[in-house]
Formats: sequence, structure tokens, C-alpha cells
Amino acid sequence: MEANRKRQLYQTNTNYIDGNTARKQAYIGQNAMQNYSAVPERRRELPAPRRPVPTPERQIHRQPRHLSGISKASLFILTIAIAATLYFCIEFLWLQHQVGNMEKNILTMEQDLNAKRSENDAAYEQINMVYDLDYVYSIAISELGMVYPNNNEVITFESTDDSYVRQYADIPK
Repeated sequence: MEANRKRQLYQTNTNYIDGNTARKQAYIGQNAMQNYSAVPERRRELPAPRRPVPTPERQIHRQPRHLSGISKASLFILTIAIAATLYFCIEFLWLQHQVGNMEKNILTMEQDLNAKRSENDAAYEQINMVYDLDYVYSIAISELGMVYPNNNEVITFESTDDSYVRQYADIPK
């Protein structure tokens, strides 16, 4: 009611100009001045009453009797499939374990082979240092009278046994 009165006073007693100028306030009596404002009140609309949102009722969906559960054959096939999957997973893990062990064995064998090769090379170098082949050659030629054979002095023969040859008599001239 008070808002209607203010609106009527404002509409009847105000002079204003549209544009960028300020509004002029008309003279209104002392009583009306207390309730009067130069700026009109905004119209406030009450929010629309909320309607309750209908909640959908839970409906019980019943399956036909033949689809209500899992059949024994399906359960059996599913159990076999799970067992097979489990078996293959365990077998795969076991093979992974064996491959890991084989790789470790290969590494240790390679290390042993490298150690044996280095020992063999060291022994060969030691033998070469002890026996000077030039010295052996000079002793064989000068003191023992050895000479290189000519082509016609070399006799080749075929051995029946691959492991070694026994000589029972001198080779004929």
C-alpha cells in the first residue's frame, strides 16, 4: 500500500527530462518529502513459486523366469574360462622366472669365458716369452744341421685313424 502511494506521488509531482541531465525535484509538502525519493523504486517481482519436481517412482523390472539367473552350463563355461586364464597367467609368470634365471646363468658363463680367455692369452704370451722362436731356429740350423725339405722330399699319406699316427719303421728313401 505504501509502495502504491509513493508511486502515485512520484508520477504526479515529478518533472524530468529524458537525456543526460539530472532530474529536478518538484516541491512537495513536508510530509510527502520524508517518504519521497528522487529515484523511483524498482518493481520487485516475487519469485515464482517452486513446483515440486516429481521424483520418478522406482519400478521393479522383472525379467522373465527363463532369464532370471545364470544357467548351469554358462556357469560351468565361465568357471573353465577363469581357470584356463589363471593357469596361463601362472604359466607365463613361471616362464618369465625361468628366462630370468637363464639370463643370469648366461651372464655368469660369459664372465667365466672371458676370465678363461684372459688366462689363456696370458699363458700364451708367457710361453712366447720363454721360448724365442728365432733362437730355436738358429740352433736347429747351425748346431743340429736341419734344413727345410725340398718339394720332392715331402711325402704325403692318408691316415685311416684321425686321432694320431704311429710309425713302426723308417720312411724309405
